[in-house]
Amino acid sequence: EKGLLPTDLEVKTEDGSNNRVIWPGAIVSYKGKELPLQLLKSQMGAHAEVMLNNSIQQLEYEIASTVRKLSKERGGRIAFIEGHGELERIDVADITRSLRELYTVDRVKINGDLKSLELYEAIVIAKPTKKFDVADKFIIDQFIMKGGKVLWLVEPVIASMDSLKGSNITMGIPQSNNLEDQLFKYGVRLNSDLIMDLRAMPIPLITGYVGNKPKQDFFPWYYFPLIISDNSHAITNNLEGIKTKFVSTIDTVGGKGIKKTILLRSSQYTKIVNTPTRISLNILRSEPDKRQFSKDSEPLAVLLEGEFQSVFKNRIAPKNAQGEKIGVKEKSLPTKQIVISDGDIIRNGVNKLRNEYEPLEWDEFTRREYGNKDFIMNCINYLCDDSGLIAARSKVFKIRLLDTQKIKDQEIFWKMVNTAGPVIIVLLFGLVLYYLRKRKYM
Repeated sequence: EKGLLPTDLEVKTEDGSNNRVIWPGAIVSYKGKELPLQLLKSQMGAHAEVMLNNSIQQLEYEIASTVRKLSKERGGRIAFIEGHGELERIDVADITRSLRELYTVDRVKINGDLKSLELYEAIVIAKPTKKFDVADKFIIDQFIMKGGKVLWLVEPVIASMDSLKGSNITMGIPQSNNLEDQLFKYGVRLNSDLIMDLRAMPIPLITGYVGNKPKQDFFPWYYFPLIISDNSHAITNNLEGIKTKFVSTIDTVGGKGIKKTILLRSSQYTKIVNTPTRISLNILRSEPDKRQFSKDSEPLAVLLEGEFQSVFKNRIAPKNAQGEKIGVKEKSLPTKQIVISDGDIIRNGVNKLRNEYEPLEWDEFTRREYGNKDFIMNCINYLCDDSGLIAARSKVFKIRLLDTQKIKDQEIFWKMVNTAGPVIIVLLFGLVLYYLRKRKYM
């Protein structure tokens, strides 16, 4: 009821094994407020020993983060940008709620206002579907030049599962937000393609009927790559699998002096589909040809760090409302940006009948939690230089786990070494001492 999750623990004994349910967590209280602290973190595809090691490794971060949330020591101000077809308030309600535990969060329409972003440390551009005009692009650019941080969640291809509800076919069509030149100047290019991955999220399909009731089975939907990070960067270290939808590839380009770090990649069983393309559920009727899914992993999230060149360098800047020319800052202060080619990675589910939102990490089909919220929170923490939390999350701690099978096989040997060994050593020492004394005095 308070938010802690149980864990099934398999206990092995000489007589066999049995399962026990444990609750590896704590309730942290402060001034009448409570928050759950999950001590054992799951990680998709990891062995129990690895999950245990990772949980201990992240213990300091989890405690510090929970204490900070309760104490309301808020960081800077963050703005979700509106006015270009971005995700609506309810679509990002869950991540907004989590961010407000650490930061002041607003929603802002730029509307060509030069002062619209002055109060903010970072901005989030979440899945825009309309073009940015030159004035808004200029204001965002100058925000970056002054040291502002940006989390870009921009999709270069339009594709929707809603179109597949009434038909087995939909289209993936390239879209332009007029941001291509700006992102290219900063060091990345979003490609108008779609990633298909054999390691994918499952979706339910009707495969038949039992009486008059439809029978559903789950199939991996290759357009929904499941991202399991093996990256040791503080943002992605020890994260649960991350669900994505209709994601595109990213190329790192130009951007002299900019440090580029790939945060998320598809698996090594990847196929790239150029757009426009037809997307059909019929591909699930047969086994995939693995020879087509032979492309190596492709980037879909990139961290950019350094001093950026303005996209308006050597260009005519827009004029203000009074028709006066605006000064252009051509090189930024040291700052950071993160570019992700999937807007749905930050989008929570919405129950439209009740107008309620679901947790961002929750998947309604698989009925399990994924790492989307942790990933986005880590992105914001890193962009906002939350060095205390990030430093705690970056620590590496290795447990030297014993090999239980080896212990069992060599149990008698090591018992003999530990019991008879010291006695033998003492006897040998006595014999050597006796020999030396006898040799000295005879």
